[in-house]
Amino acid sequence: MDVPRSVESCLQQLAQARDPDQLLTAVQAVAETRHPATIEPLLQALTYNNPAIFEVAVQGLASIGEPAVQPLIDRLEHFDYGSRFQGLRALLMIGDARARTAYEYWLKADITPSVRRICIKGLGQFQDMESRHFVARALSDQEWSVRYCAIGTLASWGLTAETRSVLEPLCSDPERVIRLKAAQILASS
Repeated sequence: MDVPRSVESCLQQLAQARDPDQLLTAVQAVAETRHPATIEPLLQALTYNNPAIFEVAVQGLASIGEPAVQPLIDRLEHFDYGSRFQGLRALLMIGDARARTAYEYWLKADITPSVRRICIKGLGQFQDMESRHFVARALSDQEWSVRYCAIGTLASWGLTAETRSVLEPLCSDPERVIRLKAAQILASS
């Protein structure tokens, strides 16, 4: 792949960054190139444990789009939960169907509620029976925020008889916010 000098210059700036401010500036410059040669450095930036850098790297990967999808999917297993969440956010923003299996896997496998919630949102892009099945299973998640996200995703697809049948038991959920959300959705149909 031919890498323009301007992109090489940005990558060099990133390699020479020594403090958090320099690092943020360098990651911003790399992300703004929107060049596929910056995918790996942006993936690495997802591991820096810096919220500002996370945001810039996610936006940069999303702006690269389709070429970033498979490298993101391949890296998810090697990320810590914070980096995995950010990687899944980038995949959600890109909206590529290849991420579907990652959403399904990490919805079941990750211990972190934020990762499970982003997976539900990712599955929300696919309005089919398989996605409904995965999202409906999340209604029994131990974490209330994951159940809440699943309720919202199911409701966004429209209330069907099947959706009603899985939401009705939530009207007696131990968490008040879940009971209220389920009742609100059921009452609005």
